[in-house]
Amino acid sequence: MLPKDIADELGLVEGSAVTFKKEKGFVTVKKAKETEDSLRETMSWDPKRTRKPQPVKEDEIKEIWRGK
Repeated sequence: MLPKDIADELGLVEGSAVTFKKEKGFVTVKKAKETEDSLRETMSWDPKRTRKPQPVKEDEIKEIWRGK
């Protein structure tokens, strides 16, 4: 949950899609343009520091399917 004053400033209502970006010890929250955009932005996050698997981009999957 975000504080109400921040949610109001961003134009967020319950159920709004947001994106999070972690950079240099800070987290930025912004209203997502579309749900698909927020998913793409979230999946593009570089999780190397957390030792979690890297997300695979759609183009990379297509190349694997095509055998390139």
